[in-house]
Amino acid sequence: MFKKILARFGKGAATVDLRFENRPYIAGETIHGEVYIEGGEVEQKVNFLAVRLMISVGTKQGIETRQVANIPLSGAHVILPKEQKVIPFTYQIPESLPVSRGSISYYFDTELDIDGGVDRTDVDRLLIDVPQPVQILFESLGNLGFKEKPSSGKVDRHGQEFAFFPTQLFTGQVNEVELRFACEPSGVRVWLEVDCRNGFKEIEAKREFFIEQSLLQHESQVTNLLKQYITEAVENPHAYTQAFSYKSYQPHHSHGTGGMIGGLAMGLLGGMLLSEMLDGIDDVIEEVAEAFGIDEEIFEDVEEALGFEDDSFEEEEDFDDFFDGGDGDW
Repeated sequence: MFKKILARFGKGAATVDLRFENRPYIAGETIHGEVYIEGGEVEQKVNFLAVRLMISVGTKQGIETRQVANIPLSGAHVILPKEQKVIPFTYQIPESLPVSRGSISYYFDTELDIDGGVDRTDVDRLLIDVPQPVQILFESLGNLGFKEKPSSGKVDRHGQEFAFFPTQLFTGQVNEVELRFACEPSGVRVWLEVDCRNGFKEIEAKREFFIEQSLLQHESQVTNLLKQYITEAVENPHAYTQAFSYKSYQPHHSHGTGGMIGGLAMGLLGGMLLSEMLDGIDDVIEEVAEAFGIDEEIFEDVEEALGFEDDSFEEEEDFDDFFDGGDGDW
């Protein structure tokens, strides 16, 4: 009896441990592992076993955490004292999930729900890296002396943006380059913005291009191609000021394969991203009002007339899962 009482408070209760290969994974890759359950000092009834994939995002307001997926592994069963159970675990990472960067991280939260007792949990970090075609582009930028910025990998309503700064070849000519990617079966689509120095001001040159899979097999050729595009932007930035097309990008293939990197961010972080946008609008309004001595209430009236009221950007208390209601199917 005494052992049962202690088990209800977690002492001598069953334990749970998710195990999988600890390495970086690529979006679209399938993770294979096992969940180990070990019985405690007494027999206990388990209501369910599930693994949740969680995303943590750094914002101006602090760290926000959301559920990406819920993967149920078993229903109700009984775990006997000292009994050991091993349950297979499989999960395919969505291809358009934002990759891990300074402000974005992931972890698996394994929950063993024990009837009438303290639930047992196990937390395991997950590192999601860019797909191989994008990795080749990053390495090619490195060959040109570009280094990824600590703030690289920010997400917005269109996807994820990566930022690099020059340390060798384009130093003094380029402040930074920003890139977005969409992986397709035949290659990778690239949106490249080059922030060119022009006297005391900066000109944003925008390049869009597609790199075939055959070319991606030759890193030196990819390096030369990027060098050419950046050089052309630096020499004549005014020729590349047209707006990007990624806002209306549609994958040239069936659903479920590829798409813009980070393209699923809006589905998960919609309210959060809109809140960040609203904060940015407020900052601009405050600076303009202060510079010109204008009453901020005038701008507030304009915001209201245009429908930019704070209430319209509030997040719902209950966030749906990243996809398909969070049942783990993808």
